[in-house]
Amino acid sequence: MALTSAQCEFFDLFGYLYLPNLLIEEIKWMTEEHRVVFEKKGLVHDGTKRSQIVPFIDQTERLCTLLDHPKVFEVIGSLLGDDFNYVGGDGNYYSGDTGWHSDGAHSVGLYAKFHLYLDPLTRDTGCIRVIPGSHLFGKWRECIEQVNRSDEVLGIDGRDVPCVAVETEPGDVVVFNHNIYHASFGGGRSRRHFDLNVGSRAKTEAEIAELDNYLHRNGKPRYYPRSQSVHSEVMRQTASPERMYHLEQVIERETYLWKSSQA
Repeated sequence: MALTSAQCEFFDLFGYLYLPNLLIEEIKWMTEEHRVVFEKKGLVHDGTKRSQIVPFIDQTERLCTLLDHPKVFEVIGSLLGDDFNYVGGDGNYYSGDTGWHSDGAHSVGLYAKFHLYLDPLTRDTGCIRVIPGSHLFGKWRECIEQVNRSDEVLGIDGRDVPCVAVETEPGDVVVFNHNIYHASFGGGRSRRHFDLNVGSRAKTEAEIAELDNYLHRNGKPRYYPRSQSVHSEVMRQTASPERMYHLEQVIERETYLWKSSQA
């Protein structure tokens, strides 16, 4: 589903986009694949804390095909360009509240999360909350950074911070800029979720440096063997030429960082 110009403007201005029923036809098999991945990894969620697997869609051949899915491709392509990079993602069982935070502070390039929730979520049962516009740099963002200390600085609980609560049903998708401040409150102890992290293709020196910094922090090719890369071997070995296009710059930069660390 290619996005309209109005949807793209909304995302640029407010930093997020809600797409109801985008993957409703796929929700049954995606939910089953989520179960299979955790089972294969032997990771039993006991509800006391978040359980996470990284990377996630890379773990099975069928989940990998989400990167090839026309609806997924068209949404991400509309926002980041058809030459976007896939930079990994995670699968989770969430437990309890998640306080206010952002997933990045990218002043160049555009990094976003393509979120899929596998359980119905409301404002009071753990849906994602966002502060529209908090992805934009400047005085506004500097002030918003205080929400992670709202009790101390603002005299209010985190759940009372003014925001938009994006209530979702299985099959809905929420896409948001990594820079946006988001949280969830009141959720149960076994909320299922996974996402795709994507970034605009790095073209300038500054954007390449930002991509390298992202890989350094998240893929950690400087510290781990090449076998533990941003993408799994399943993702790469089953990739069509079209999918490989969204992997190749990460592979190139990851290899460069790995070799540099060995020099």
